[in-house]
Amino acid sequence: MEIESGKESGPIMKFMQDYRMKMLVPELLVVFAVWYLAPESLTGNVYAFLGPFSLILQPLFFIPSGILAFVTAISLHGIYPLDNYHEGKIPNLPKAAVVMIVISFVFLPWLVLMQMIGYYMTEATEYFSRNPLWERFESLGDLLFYAGAIFFVGLQWWLLIPVIFLSQGVDGIHKIAHHETSSEKITAVFYFLWPISMFFFFSPVEIIAMAALSIPAFAFYGYIRPYYSYVNAVHTLTFALMILVVLLIAPALPLVEIWFPGFIPPHIPPRLFPGITW
Repeated sequence: MEIESGKESGPIMKFMQDYRMKMLVPELLVVFAVWYLAPESLTGNVYAFLGPFSLILQPLFFIPSGILAFVTAISLHGIYPLDNYHEGKIPNLPKAAVVMIVISFVFLPWLVLMQMIGYYMTEATEYFSRNPLWERFESLGDLLFYAGAIFFVGLQWWLLIPVIFLSQGVDGIHKIAHHETSSEKITAVFYFLWPISMFFFFSPVEIIAMAALSIPAFAFYGYIRPYYSYVNAVHTLTFALMILVVLLIAPALPLVEIWFPGFIPPHIPPRLFPGITW
């Protein structure tokens, strides 16, 4: 039996590939974090306290902000084929991509503006220079693009410092894996600042929960990009070491509360079903 070769992807798979829908995994984790940290976003407009000015941030004032954040995470993927066109990778301007971006701006203009600025910050090194400074700037763009909803919809600004370390660390290990960094040593230092920073801002339960969430995320990433086994191995080892340290210093976490009591605001919502204890 002759084996078929060079078979083109069907329309659904082609859409998934062209619009990089595989990258929805981290974005949806952020959206779910918004729902957890700001449950009111699922029932109302988080900008309502601004009065008429809220229309600048969310013109569709009658739709819950958390729902718009979820839809925007999908519609903003129009930026990927549009960027491919600008870079000359595809010959024709993808009209559907433009429509998707316009729709995103209608939903949450301030969030989407910051996310698009973040996305093009990630491209900055290609246009300016690949050096340790611009690479940190590039990683900061990942912070705005992927984690923007945490700040601009969830309004959890206390997370800014740890997420800065997270964006530098995770993007850094990918740069090392792709040999896209001007200094592997400096990039590695920023990578390891990320797990260290976790102990300053999160409780033992939160760190263990992050480790648990990483298991399916890494498994999925390993499936879509098998050559990233090195990255997955480093991340897995890092989380394992984090858990061991957590077991040793759990009563003192988060460390920042020792020096600045009250720095981290209450951020654990009440139980959805308070009567269930199991």
